[in-house]
Amino acid sequence: MAPEEKTIVGTRKGRPNHSAEFRRKLAVAACEPGVSVSKLAREHGINANMLFKWRRRYQAERQAETTRLIPVTVVGDVPTDIGPAASAEAAVMKPGAPAGTIEVRIGRAVVRVDGVVDAAALRTVLESLRS
Repeated sequence: MAPEEKTIVGTRKGRPNHSAEFRRKLAVAACEPGVSVSKLAREHGINANMLFKWRRRYQAERQAETTRLIPVTVVGDVPTDIGPAASAEAAVMKPGAPAGTIEVRIGRAVVRVDGVVDAAALRTVLESLRS
């Protein structure tokens, strides 16, 4: 064990409780590129599985800190005739091409696409919803 580490006697015999600062320090070190987690654990006298667990917890905490929701405004009725887009849609529409409506509901949000839809544009819109 490293001399700077503080160990608190655990409730069960032979199982020390390491300080939160020590666990976090090793978890951060285990996340560094090229670091052998098993070697790092041996150097500090702990089980490698324990260090892997500390690293997973640390990474989950970091992920939770960076995940944020973005504000979304839910709009009631949106006018379907926008003007220039309607004339461009008519120009793209081929005779006999089926026209319809695609509606995607995610919670209270609704994405509605009327008319002929370019597959690449629809894919871009749906991928932006995921991120």
